[in-house]
Amino acid sequence: MSKKYRFLLYPLLLNSFCLPPLKADKPLISEKLIEVLKQYSPKDLKNGIEFEPGGDEMRKGRSEGDPLLIDKAANEREGNNLVKKFAEIDKLRVKGDYQNANKLLDICGKTFFQKPDDPDPLSPISGIGMICKQILAGNYFLEGNLKDWGKSLDFIKNVYYPPVRKISGLEQFSLSGTKIGSLSVPPDSVPSFTITGIDHQQNIPLQYQIPIKENHRHEAEQVPHITASLNGEDLPFFLETSAAIGKLPKAWSHSPHVHIIGHLDRVTNAASEFFSGDLGIVDELKIGKAVLKNVPFLFTDVSQAYLGLMILQKLGKIKINRQQMNFGKDIICNCQQDIHLGSELGGDFQTLKYPITWQGKTKLVAVDLTQDDILYNLVTFKSEFTKEEKKQALELKKNLKNIKLEIAAYFNKDNLFIDEISYGQKKEIVVGYEQREPATIIGLSILDKGSLYLDFINHKACLKQNTSDAQPIPQ
Repeated sequence: MSKKYRFLLYPLLLNSFCLPPLKADKPLISEKLIEVLKQYSPKDLKNGIEFEPGGDEMRKGRSEGDPLLIDKAANEREGNNLVKKFAEIDKLRVKGDYQNANKLLDICGKTFFQKPDDPDPLSPISGIGMICKQILAGNYFLEGNLKDWGKSLDFIKNVYYPPVRKISGLEQFSLSGTKIGSLSVPPDSVPSFTITGIDHQQNIPLQYQIPIKENHRHEAEQVPHITASLNGEDLPFFLETSAAIGKLPKAWSHSPHVHIIGHLDRVTNAASEFFSGDLGIVDELKIGKAVLKNVPFLFTDVSQAYLGLMILQKLGKIKINRQQMNFGKDIICNCQQDIHLGSELGGDFQTLKYPITWQGKTKLVAVDLTQDDILYNLVTFKSEFTKEEKKQALELKKNLKNIKLEIAAYFNKDNLFIDEISYGQKKEIVVGYEQREPATIIGLSILDKGSLYLDFINHKACLKQNTSDAQPIPQ
């Protein structure tokens, strides 16, 4: 992802939320907040400031979908109820529980989490307000509520930006959460994204005939797709569990059943593949008997169609193995652990995460069902290699949009365990990539021994071992 400028000097940030005693009426903007913002260069302000009340650990916890990291960040600020409030909101987002997260953010928008009798109320424009509105906008985007997403962005740009930008030195001020993109139509004109036909369970077979061969992203020979009907035409769709919004080829945007409502400047997936393009609403998408209306898609540089988490979560509950995808509200999951969804503040990134045990350590990894396991089962990105790792690394050459890249990588082999199920010995490629924080992706290998249950209604997930080891991949 493009570099964000995060404010990690926690004590100074917290002070910016609280104004000194004033003899007259409170100013529109906190003087301390102005002082903090003036520490940034015009370039930093233009690229977007990201306030993080819990520091880098809380941001990492949200990005990794890890509530334990979020709690750790909050507990390090013992006695600070404000950070604990934001930790609670982040943990709800990690589970995909946008409804309850947004209830807390609504309280924040009205009161800044202050008591009615607080002797020193905050100014109308405060750091807390900015944080809450950015998180709210990100939540709306991730759940496909583009109407309220647009309204939140308009609020930030029309209420926060003008008075701050009038101050000398802050003319370029912006927040990172607004950099994802924008609507080109009035928010109230955007129809609601709805679904019907998921009251009863239904089965959709997975097919493997179409490889992924894109110029600017990873290639895969045997990955599953389903057949769905887009505005009456049956088409293959890949299941991209490592991205938020679904993607369609640019040329498809000229259909009379597509309505362009804006533009996305930056969205990415777990493999750090960047996309931009027109934001459009598709009249209808049918998956089995489920009918989705007014479906958001990004029209971008892809040659195939992809379903992202924004669409998959609308199906209620999903069970997926190597042969088929079952979905519907009446699927019996009985999952005990929470689902993990890693995301960035503005909603420009989201991925499904799942805990695995690899090399004796349990960690959350991104699940990407567009990643096959022909050459390796796990992909790990590292921003820096140790001297020992550099010695064993190979130089891999790859063409990316006519740019030749040389990437250092090495391989590991070890036994993989998921939910105490032994997957046997697997292979991992470790890739040196400076723009990535350490992150690991598992592809179709996660379905080798079990069926993956994703309960988006109760925000749970689990992997249940298959009753038979005979699980051939349809050819």
